[in-house]
Amino acid sequence: MWRSVVGLTWKIPKWILELFSWGKSFKNNPLLGSHLLNRCGLHVARVILAHLLFRFRLILLSPLVSSVDRRAFIRNGYLIKRDFLSPGEFEGLSRELVNLKAPIREIIEGTTVTQRIFMDSNERKKAPFFQRLYSNKRLTRLMRYCSSKNRPPLFYIENLCNHANVNPRPDPQRDLHADTFHPCVKAWLYMDDTSDNNGPYVYVPGSNRLTWKRLKWEYRQSLESCRRGPERTPGRYWDGSFRVGAEDLTEMGYEAKKLYVPKNTLLIGNVYGFHCRGSAMKPSHRMTVWMQARDNPFNPLFTPFPESTARVFEWVWKKALIRIDQRKTKGGEQRNYYGALNRTDREESSSNT
Repeated sequence: MWRSVVGLTWKIPKWILELFSWGKSFKNNPLLGSHLLNRCGLHVARVILAHLLFRFRLILLSPLVSSVDRRAFIRNGYLIKRDFLSPGEFEGLSRELVNLKAPIREIIEGTTVTQRIFMDSNERKKAPFFQRLYSNKRLTRLMRYCSSKNRPPLFYIENLCNHANVNPRPDPQRDLHADTFHPCVKAWLYMDDTSDNNGPYVYVPGSNRLTWKRLKWEYRQSLESCRRGPERTPGRYWDGSFRVGAEDLTEMGYEAKKLYVPKNTLLIGNVYGFHCRGSAMKPSHRMTVWMQARDNPFNPLFTPFPESTARVFEWVWKKALIRIDQRKTKGGEQRNYYGALNRTDREESSSNT
């Protein structure tokens, strides 16, 4: 009994603080998952406030990018920059990433094997072309603005091996979804051309903006996420990353779009907007430099020290990854090893044997 009391004494302040942070789990936080509070509009209130503060920070950071880019990002929810690097820089970076040996985190999502390398300061020292990308002023300004946090993102190398898993399982990345309740960004610098063979990025233009129909949908989803209590199905839906169906898209007036882009294209997306990983028709690979910038959405201001703040976030995230790795590897969700990324398609390797 006393253990329960002590546990609640520690957990209740944590649950309350999560209301004013990026916390989104309807399952792990009984306040966020309260049917009564969400019926009174808790989730919708958090969505509205987070978006208002996001737009306020964007206004303050508007000098970082051109008016054309600002309008496109706010209107569509994404930016596309083709031929982002010079041909020489891109070719050097591409060779470097293919040959790089580093700690790899590998997970299986559906039929796809996803390999990621967290490019912290230690890994960047081994990759001079990557370090130049990290210091690219154009990239930094775009990410500082689009994230509304004035902070460079965390950097990864991501390599998708399509149809590499012979035992298909549900793939949460193939369903249209919003990552969370507040605007935040992810970005990809494509090292390969994208097509239906290797799965293009799919985005719903305009779904990053709050409309009355979107708010009504958010309200319904918040109630649905609370209604099943302890009997609810364990899965990504219940962690606040809502999935959206074709009927709901039509009702809200949205239409999904496949974004086919050539290699050396930078794509920055507001992942509050509906998006997913497009289906890959053949055994194939798709490599990107993957970036993400997520912060407390209820902070009304942004950091005045982008570089030092980025170093702090990188250090904190590196520590957090240790705990996440222990949990995921123990549960069999992830495999960690040291080596190079797999760039051989299963179809190619079988034909060569």
